[in-house]
Amino acid sequence: MSCAVDSNVCIAILRNKAPMVARRLADEFAAGRTVALPSIVLFELRYGIERSPRPDHNRRQLEALLKAPFRHLPFEEEDAVIAARIRADLAAAGTPIGAYDMLIAAQALRHGLVLVTANQGEFRRVQGLTLADWTTPS
Repeated sequence: MSCAVDSNVCIAILRNKAPMVARRLADEFAAGRTVALPSIVLFELRYGIERSPRPDHNRRQLEALLKAPFRHLPFEEEDAVIAARIRADLAAAGTPIGAYDMLIAAQALRHGLVLVTANQGEFRRVQGLTLADWTTPS
């Protein structure tokens, strides 16, 4: 099944902290499966670079990662509709999640993608969202 990657997946690869995550990403590409990179994730990564003590180094690392055949997901009007519903549902339940996570979840739901993240606690609150964690053996 096709998937979308969360920021923490990309960060783990960029920092070389989780070789199993990088290996799994490479396996997904090699198998011809779609791996989506939500525009919100790209924003989070670029924001982190701007705040880092080594922005040039980190920018080069990100540019190298972006050479992979990701499907880039721009945030569109339909994503906004789904995100608004998610926010309203979670607010009514008293279980809100971070604003960016909500937008990423909306994109994954809209496109029918499994969201790959190590942040299962937040995303588990979003009804209908399918999650995977590549930091644990499958």
